[in-house]
Amino acid sequence: MKDLNDLGLLGLGSRLKRLSDSLYRQIDKVYSHEKVVFQARNYPLLQLLYENESMSVTKLADVLGQTHPAVSQMSKKLEQSGWIYHQVDSKDERRRMLSITPAGFDIFDRLTPIWSDLQVILGRLMVTSTGNLMNNIELLERQLDKKNLVDRMGELRRERLINSVEIVHFEEQYADNFYQLNRAWLEKYFYVEDFDHQILSSPQQLIIDKGGFILMARIADRIVGTAALIAVKNGLLELSKMAVDADFQGLGIGEKLAVAAIQQYQATDYKRLFLESNRQLVPALNLYSKLGFVEKTSPNKHSIYSRADIYMELVE
Repeated sequence: MKDLNDLGLLGLGSRLKRLSDSLYRQIDKVYSHEKVVFQARNYPLLQLLYENESMSVTKLADVLGQTHPAVSQMSKKLEQSGWIYHQVDSKDERRRMLSITPAGFDIFDRLTPIWSDLQVILGRLMVTSTGNLMNNIELLERQLDKKNLVDRMGELRRERLINSVEIVHFEEQYADNFYQLNRAWLEKYFYVEDFDHQILSSPQQLIIDKGGFILMARIADRIVGTAALIAVKNGLLELSKMAVDADFQGLGIGEKLAVAAIQQYQATDYKRLFLESNRQLVPALNLYSKLGFVEKTSPNKHSIYSRADIYMELVE
């Protein structure tokens, strides 16, 4: 059976209407997901009033390319929501002038970052377009069906969050972050051993003052991850005390910390970088392998950690 896609240019109006309705529905779902009570169809009117301070219904209808009754009905809904108000034009009593209320400015401020994200997402979708209008419409429809705007919004914000991660060196003000993040990780998977408690309680004295390093992952003013390079005998460094805040896992922060730790090691005169881990931690072991760590026989008969059952060294 043939469908709307087979009607060619004669079906252009219907295709555009279908695409328009799809966009309105998906953008409304974005607003609902962001817990903002607003309808996508009201955006142009509110934006025009914001840009022009006040406009008549007649002028709005002309600019929007809609009928006077349609704009009048839309403006009444926005007025009922408390976002705009009207007053009679002092020069023509037959004309209503519309303006935004303080509550309207508040909702506009809440919506602005959402609109900014939507601009980025829709811009990315349009980049894939070719020179054929009908093909472009079909392509955009397929992309929106494949992944909706709510999911794309989440991906965009995740991307921004990842890009905002900074790797900084330890400062005394981060001592509690270092302790709490590592303690939370240990208690989730194992338990805090005596040596853990000692080194986590005195990172400056037991790690940094002895030639090691501590790196912290920071987003804005929040510390969300840690990694330590602990100096041991015979010119070796141990990659240890890697932990990421549970609220920020899955963003690649652990990999950023590990890469930064390897770069820090490479900038020193230490001869070898190793780590000890547990075979149950498959995602972590996969990351270490990806970064160049190889399992080897431990030179020590017993690890200082009872949980350790695998020894790996960085092979460059």
